[in-house]
Amino acid sequence: MDNYKDIKEFLEPRRDIKASDELRKKVQKAIERDRRHRITRKWLFGGISLSAVAAVLLLVLIPSGMSAKEILTEAIKALGNTESIEMVVDIRTLPIENFRYIDIDNDFVTHHVDIAYSDSLLRWRIDKGERIAIGNGNDIHTWIPSLNLGWHIKATDNEDILGYLANLLTPRQILENELDNCLNNSKADYNVQKKGKDIILTVHADSQGNFDNPYLLNTSITESENLRKYVIDADSKRLKSATVSVILGNREIVVLKVSSIDYGSLTKDICQLADGIKFVETEDRPNGLKGLSAEEAASTILNAFADWDNNILDKVILPEVSDVMYRDRFKGSKLISIGRSFTSGAGNSFFVPYTLLLRDGTLQSHNITLQKTDSYGWIVVGGL
Repeated sequence: MDNYKDIKEFLEPRRDIKASDELRKKVQKAIERDRRHRITRKWLFGGISLSAVAAVLLLVLIPSGMSAKEILTEAIKALGNTESIEMVVDIRTLPIENFRYIDIDNDFVTHHVDIAYSDSLLRWRIDKGERIAIGNGNDIHTWIPSLNLGWHIKATDNEDILGYLANLLTPRQILENELDNCLNNSKADYNVQKKGKDIILTVHADSQGNFDNPYLLNTSITESENLRKYVIDADSKRLKSATVSVILGNREIVVLKVSSIDYGSLTKDICQLADGIKFVETEDRPNGLKGLSAEEAASTILNAFADWDNNILDKVILPEVSDVMYRDRFKGSKLISIGRSFTSGAGNSFFVPYTLLLRDGTLQSHNITLQKTDSYGWIVVGGL
């Protein structure tokens, strides 16, 4: 077991070591799954398979009655006493785009991330200039200052809105999240090293989703082959830095880097909403267009732009959104062509190619993004 010395020192469980029955069953299933697929994972410790290494580590390191999350949280407990964190994260993206979006051809956009823990409640704020989001542990507000328009999202996971950035909101849980992925994601390779006073965790993951049509490939960290690297102080167990690279053939393109982390105490109210913003309740989704194919729905919607037919448009886009974001640009436009719908990536969206002739005589060609509501009506969620 000398090969595991660094990791054992890193985790240092304080209790008698004995795996729970539930954990043993979970590990056994992971081993059996690994054997069935015959996937060899090359770890720091040689040619041992990923699940086998996870099994050894967990069986050796997990005290009786404790879950993997509990032991890893205890192992990096030093961050549990941190009242707040201020972080600067640079991401290749667009300032006004959603927080999940990346573009390997874009410049870096600076994100200011403020995190505060109080009474076991996580509060956070992310500001990338042209888009801001805050979370108070219950719901999320996100808005675009230049449009005075925002969205209020109730009872949702941070990851649904922030994508990979959600991991950085709880740096003390990065290792537990990654170890959970280690057991449940057979498409990722994990490497743990100790260099001097640093513990370095490297994760190599394949893109997630269906890319028969590559439209969404490399537009988010999840939807790309990526290399995630975390540098953690071996003494304090604090995250020191992190980078994420997208892998294209033999190239590694850095798309995210944590430029600075300040562990201290915030004095400002990071969850204060901006004045003058009209917040749309996302629970009030339109009913959608029913009984149509994706192509028929797209054609109906885009043709409604000509005279801005609210009888149609209000069924697929909230009026507060369409009036601010789309009306000036698209009213009076003419639909030139519609293509065949396709899917791409890990989501549940359908994309329909289109070409519009705008009022000023220019052509816009893009893919309108449609989703079905719970009542099976088509609504617009992007692509305009």
